[in-house]
Amino acid sequence: MERTIIIANTSNMPVASREASVYTSMTIAEYYRSMGLRVLLMADSTSRWAQALREMSNRLEELPGQDAFPMDLSAIIGAFYARAGYVYLNNGATGSVTFLGTVSPAGGNLKEPVTEGTKKVARCFYALEQARADRKRYPAVNPIDSYSKYVEYPEFEEYISKLIDKDWLPMVNDMKTYLQRGKEIQEQINILGDDGVPVDYHEAFWKSEVIDFVILQQDAFDKIDAVCPLERQQYMLRLVMDICKHDYDFDNFLDVIDYFKRVINLCKQMNYCEFHSAEFEDYRKKLDDLLAEKQIAA
Repeated sequence: MERTIIIANTSNMPVASREASVYTSMTIAEYYRSMGLRVLLMADSTSRWAQALREMSNRLEELPGQDAFPMDLSAIIGAFYARAGYVYLNNGATGSVTFLGTVSPAGGNLKEPVTEGTKKVARCFYALEQARADRKRYPAVNPIDSYSKYVEYPEFEEYISKLIDKDWLPMVNDMKTYLQRGKEIQEQINILGDDGVPVDYHEAFWKSEVIDFVILQQDAFDKIDAVCPLERQQYMLRLVMDICKHDYDFDNFLDVIDYFKRVINLCKQMNYCEFHSAEFEDYRKKLDDLLAEKQIAA
C-alpha cells in the first residue's frame, strides 16, 4: 500500500470529476515514470469515463456520434492509451507506464463504441465471460473472443523464441481451432441430445474439454498451479495437442465421456505436481498407459 495511489470517484460524483479522474491518474503515473520508475496503472472502468465524456458532450450540445458518445471518442481513447509506454530519460535511465483498462459494456455488448475504440488501440483483449464464471471455470476468460496482436510483431517473436521453441504459435492456432469446433458441437448436443450426434462429435467436443481443463484453467489457491513457467506451459500444451491429434476407438458416447474424464484427471494431477518431479513423471506414465488403451495407431 505504501507504493499504491488510489484515485477514487463514484458514479454520483460530478461529471467533470469523473472525466478528470483518469487523466489525474495518468499524470501521476507519468510523474513517477519520469523518476525512472515502472508504474502499473489500472482503470476500472473506462466505460464510466466514456459515459462522463458523453454527458459533458451532451451538455455542451456537441454533435453526437454512435450511442450519443462524442464523435471523436475513438481518438480520445487512442490519445489516452498512447500516453502509456516505455521511455528513455535524459539522464540515461528508463521508466515505463503499463496501462490496464477494463471495459464494462451494458449487457455485455462487445460491439458498442467504447469497446470497439479500446480494442482498436490496445491490440490485446481479454474477454471475460459470465457463463464460464457460472461454471466455475477460472480464469473466466473466453479463449475464442480473446486475442493479442502483439504475436504478429517481429520483436515479440524474436523475444519469445529465446524462451521457448518456435513451434508454439502453430500449436496455439490449432488449439483455438479445436476450441471453436468444440463450442459448435456443444451447441448441437444441447439441441439434439447426446444420442442425436455421432460418436466422433462427442470425441471432438471432449478434446476441446481437455484443452479447457488442462491448459486454460488455473488454480490460484495451489502453490504450484498458481504460477506456471513458460517451459512448463509449452510442455503441457504439446502434450495436450498430441492427445487431441490422435484418433480413438469408442463404442458409444458414454465410453467417450468416461475415458476423457480420466484423461483430464491425470493431466490436472500433473498440473499440481512439481515439474519433472517423481510424482509428475508417475502421472505421465499413467497417462501414457491410458492413452495407449484407446488410441488408433497412425
